[in-house]
Amino acid sequence: MKRVIRLALVVSAAAVSLAFTSSAWASYSPSLTVTASNNKPGAATSLLLGHIQSAADDPTAKDTIYAPLGYGVNLSQAPGTKIGDVSATLILRNGGNAEVAVDGRVVADNPANHPNDQCAPGLHQAVWNLNITVAGTPLTIPLYVDAVTAGPEAAFASAKIQFCLAGPIGTPAGAQLEFAFFDVNGVFSNPANTADRIWRATFTPYVAGTPQPNPAGTTEGQAVVPGRVGLTMATKSLKHGVVVVSGRLTVDGQAFGGGLVELYKGSKRIGKARTKGNGNYTIRIKIKKKTRVLAQVLFLGDLPGCPAPPLPGVPQGCKTGSLSFFAFKIGTARRKK
Repeated sequence: MKRVIRLALVVSAAAVSLAFTSSAWASYSPSLTVTASNNKPGAATSLLLGHIQSAADDPTAKDTIYAPLGYGVNLSQAPGTKIGDVSATLILRNGGNAEVAVDGRVVADNPANHPNDQCAPGLHQAVWNLNITVAGTPLTIPLYVDAVTAGPEAAFASAKIQFCLAGPIGTPAGAQLEFAFFDVNGVFSNPANTADRIWRATFTPYVAGTPQPNPAGTTEGQAVVPGRVGLTMATKSLKHGVVVVSGRLTVDGQAFGGGLVELYKGSKRIGKARTKGNGNYTIRIKIKKKTRVLAQVLFLGDLPGCPAPPLPGVPQGCKTGSLSFFAFKIGTARRKK
């Protein structure tokens, strides 16, 4: 999902505040995004998980992400297995509030190496190491992963992923996370039905200006993964090598307007268009010979509120909701003789 990660970063930049302030941080409303590589019931799927917050937000101490009921979970990956890639943007609070992009990998570790980690004490079914470099210093963030089969969480979750973040106090250059996306491959399979899937995350901030977590400030974010996403594509050849590429985008069987459909030839983007209110899009291209083309759409957007009741016991309740999806279609454009 490398292309998906790159597109997610571009799209999310519009949703993330890039304005920095010298005043004390006094807000906290992170968002969770979850994007599936496919939505077919029961099928294996790669997932792109995202944490988004603004530059004005308090720094995050801990995230706990919950996969909803119905997902299949495979945590049998051997140590050293690559789970996915990560792309993130950090704010260097001790570096003039400069914004820097970092990339890295998520690799399975041996859970036996992490029985007493302060972030999530105890033995876990899987531990994934998120490895990045910040200001020239290598940094590893363990992610603790478990299938949920018992206890109160089993009422709403099939799995959970926990991780803690240091900083900006104690990190290279006072690095603070602004937003990050990492993909998870070979782990999850979709629920057997086509109902929307609501992922949840709880976010705990630091007390502003200190290295102490602030449990009372914990909030929830919810992310909707649609149960059905459809993208169609047809080509019509005109004179002089002009080809009209058109189709329709639907989400849960309804027309979806405002989605950006991008058309690629190999890795080169050759056209784009936004879907209209009826879900239709049209892109005109010019070709010299028969050409294989790929249309794709990646959507990340805020919802006006949380789509489901908040989890019990979260001090600040649910503050953010998001909708995201990915779809593609491959076809052939032919030059008219």
